[in-house]
Amino acid sequence: MELQKGQKCKLADLTGSGQLRISVTVSLPGSEADVTCFGVDGAGKLSDDRYFIFYNQTSSPEGAVSMHQSGESAVFSVDLNRLPGFLQRLVVTVAAESGTMQALARGLLTLEGELDRAAYVFTGAGYQQEKALILCEVYRKDGIWRFSVVDSGFNGGLSALLAHFGGEEVKPDPPTPAPAPPEPKVNLSKISLKKSGESHKIDLTKNRRRIHVNLNWDQRRGLFSRGIDLDLACMYRLKDGRQGVIQALGNSFGAADQPPYIKLDKDDRSGASANGENMDFFRPELIDFAVVFAFIYEGVPNWRSTNARVVLSQQGAPDIEVQIDNPNSNERFCVLASLTGRDGGLEVRREDLFFNSHRAVDAHYHFGFRWVAGHK
Repeated sequence: MELQKGQKCKLADLTGSGQLRISVTVSLPGSEADVTCFGVDGAGKLSDDRYFIFYNQTSSPEGAVSMHQSGESAVFSVDLNRLPGFLQRLVVTVAAESGTMQALARGLLTLEGELDRAAYVFTGAGYQQEKALILCEVYRKDGIWRFSVVDSGFNGGLSALLAHFGGEEVKPDPPTPAPAPPEPKVNLSKISLKKSGESHKIDLTKNRRRIHVNLNWDQRRGLFSRGIDLDLACMYRLKDGRQGVIQALGNSFGAADQPPYIKLDKDDRSGASANGENMDFFRPELIDFAVVFAFIYEGVPNWRSTNARVVLSQQGAPDIEVQIDNPNSNERFCVLASLTGRDGGLEVRREDLFFNSHRAVDAHYHFGFRWVAGHK
């Protein structure tokens, strides 16, 4: 069934069980789209904020409404029979994180039940300064569940939508003022590679202990803070010619007790972990060449807001730090450092280079990998 703006229909035409899926796919160049669902009462208000379903709260308390996101698509699974009696309406909205809805290239709304499927195509044509739109409503009238295509612009963004429905945004506490900095001192326990091309050699003839690599970054979190998924990875070539990639993408976490003797311990998708992401080179003397890089797996590229830094540490040796302080916001990949095995040591060199893909990193450093699509 093809739907038109303003069209209404009874959900009984689509589902007899009360189970349905509402899918929204949005292509919004230059921004990300936040697709949300407001469960409101008879007065049109969000009287229980647990029924505001969005990326930081993906399910209602009893599971009657749940949300799954993948790329540009959001899917709401709804069980009308489990909704509490005070909920009279489910309102699905779309908000631009930046820019306006005028930039909306294409959107697709589908409603699926076991009996039929309905679809509605929408674009940004006709919109100007609106930052959001109320897309559709599932509502109860005279004891019967119905569906309506609204497609109406809304001047504010997601915060304004929340206020419109009577909700209140929880804002993060203001940061505590930092104490006055102490007099600068030379830190003998850390070497900072501050300029591209600067290097430091680790003497492996005296110390072959494992080298630990830590990636950490800052997250500014409020109710609507999505957070950037920043991943640690490396491409390596061993002295025996074996080479590969260590990363969470494709579950290529490596191994500690067999080649390549490189292991990524986890994938911190939120940035909330105080320890960030960690990788260990258990046999550094076997490394011929490797590059350590970070990439933004999810979220709009914005290196400036991450304050990302990587620290290489080895017991008995000073830490080596590389800070991303010259960010390029247009690329998702940043090669932080290279490791080159030569003359009984491992030379750590600051790279500070930005790329748009794994292939581009590979091409620059001449590994010659064959790339296929992967996921976490």
